[in-house]
Amino acid sequence: MAKQKTSTPLRIGIVGAGIGQAHIRGYKQVPEVEIAAICDLNEERARHVAHDNELAQAQIFADHRAMLDQVELDAVSVCVPNVAHRPIAVDCLNAGKHVLCEKPLAINAREAQKIADAASKNKLKCMVAQVNRFRADSIFLKQCIQNGDLGNIYYAHTGWLRKRGIPGYGGWFTTKELSGGGPLIDIGVHLLDIAWWLCGCPQPVSVMGVTYAEFGPRGKGVGGWGTSTPEGTFNVEDLAVGLIRFANGLTINLEVSWAINNERERQWCQLFGNEGGCEWGENTVLNHEVNNIPTISKPDLPKRDPWQGEMQHFANAILNNTTPDPDATQGVTMMKMLDAIYKSAETKREVVIK
Repeated sequence: MAKQKTSTPLRIGIVGAGIGQAHIRGYKQVPEVEIAAICDLNEERARHVAHDNELAQAQIFADHRAMLDQVELDAVSVCVPNVAHRPIAVDCLNAGKHVLCEKPLAINAREAQKIADAASKNKLKCMVAQVNRFRADSIFLKQCIQNGDLGNIYYAHTGWLRKRGIPGYGGWFTTKELSGGGPLIDIGVHLLDIAWWLCGCPQPVSVMGVTYAEFGPRGKGVGGWGTSTPEGTFNVEDLAVGLIRFANGLTINLEVSWAINNERERQWCQLFGNEGGCEWGENTVLNHEVNNIPTISKPDLPKRDPWQGEMQHFANAILNNTTPDPDATQGVTMMKMLDAIYKSAETKREVVIK
């Protein structure tokens, strides 16, 4: 087991200066941490990010192994393409650093399990960055559910339908060997996670799934971001649908697309219980009975930066020796669900999750 040292403030390293900038924003609002290093394959990009965020004290690296060797760190945020999650996270854990890994935990459940095993072996925290759990509407609805306002939740319908939102063409997002899949593993993981978490993270037992690729192979549906290489690969889906059954009787219906002929882009998560229901997202409401009268309640939610909440939670887990939410074990279960949707789509059969 690698030697572990926890300092105050916690010294954080960032690997990946893309989505890593959102992690930096969150960490800068947490008084118990300081960002000690930024690593990116493009070293100049890392320098620009440090400059733009007024992190003059942060050391800059192009290789995460050099960062681990040369800088005393307590924890690392892993913010790189999906295929690199496992090798970098395992290197950090074996070097005695706690890890906050961007979603998804890995490109499949087998790779995710290797990360979970490294965290367990080294007795370190490994948290998956599911930032939506830290939104104000998420926290409000979670409390309502824990209070019993919905009763027994038996069905959830959730999804994210982008109208024209393929993240570049021919880059790592659209290359299965690098990403693990298309919108299901990229943005579907967010909406499946919020539904699963609000429902208490029950154990999945079986999955039916279908996938389609109607836009990407024709070079259509590209959004205004990401890196495009017209001669590059598109071998992932642009629409995925999954129906997941759980041991407690819950069913989650998931729909997710990068490109579809829809009226507009939409994110949603609806939960249905035997005492009430709710909707998360742009129109957060609670449907319940008050004095036996069906009532729709719309909460007045406080302003809250979910990135700050996520990084504060990660720091608290380290400092207070508590289990982060979600931890690597939940990350593995999530990957089992995503893997099963892909396998069901490929085999055209229901897939049992062991």
